[in-house]
Amino acid sequence: MATADWVIGRGLLGSAIASQLGSTPFAASVNWADRTASENDLRAGLESFIAGADGEWSIYWCAGRGVTSTPRERMLAEGAVFSAFLDAVAELPEDVRARGRVFLASSVGGAYAGSSAPPFTEDTPTVPMSAYGETKLAMEQALRDQATAHGFRGFIARITNLYGPGQDLGKGQGLISVIVESYVTGRPVSIYVPLDTLRDYIYVDDCARVVLAAMSRMAAEPAGSVVTKIVGAMDALSIGALMGEMSRLRRKPVPIVTGQGDATGQAGDLRVRSIVWPELDAFVSTTVPEGLGNIYRAQLSQHILPS
Repeated sequence: MATADWVIGRGLLGSAIASQLGSTPFAASVNWADRTASENDLRAGLESFIAGADGEWSIYWCAGRGVTSTPRERMLAEGAVFSAFLDAVAELPEDVRARGRVFLASSVGGAYAGSSAPPFTEDTPTVPMSAYGETKLAMEQALRDQATAHGFRGFIARITNLYGPGQDLGKGQGLISVIVESYVTGRPVSIYVPLDTLRDYIYVDDCARVVLAAMSRMAAEPAGSVVTKIVGAMDALSIGALMGEMSRLRRKPVPIVTGQGDATGQAGDLRVRSIVWPELDAFVSTTVPEGLGNIYRAQLSQHILPS
């Protein structure tokens, strides 16, 4: 019997996961603009989803618009919606919970912003430096607590810098997409951290493959199990090197403005090395030049043929 899937949040990662699933995942309309409405919509969606899931089921939580500079009250609201959703999952019948898996997209930058001695692993103590990081870790703990107490499985991906075509530039993140946009539009890109800042960049389709492989593997874990894994390329680049690579590919320098913006909560070195299920890292195969080229072609097409 096929697994029933529900992808909550169809942004960059959610869309990639949905496109790689073997069948069309369940979908429900959610009013994210209002906290109470979103909680009610998610609870109603869960009821409909489970009613159609005769066997195993998987939920992928890819929702959220928070970034490191997002105000605390907005992050707390995002975390509260997730916690309320987990409460609804915990209220499902025991036999239904036992055949379910819940995925949470978390953040390397949020978890390890203040940590020392990179490369960071899953064993590195987490030190958040922003409300974003604190909320992501609180959401992780909420999933651990609920899954352990109520017998469903959880997979937490602490994801490095995600990039790919279609990234929402309005969220104030996604440096690679912003750099490419500067080429396409001619507008300078603002860099508010030092150019030697190290980041690990993972292409969205690769990230989705790792997540799906991990969720499939979770089915064999005992009910109540929760696994946390760093998901990234395991190969950091400085921002200066990234801009140099783009300049090499396009044969002209990136127009930049430095020192503009809020660098609160940003770490200088976010190298990582996963020690949990490291064989899944083989699903990461897209090089930065390949990814840059894909984004450039997508953005160029959008500007030449606007919708």
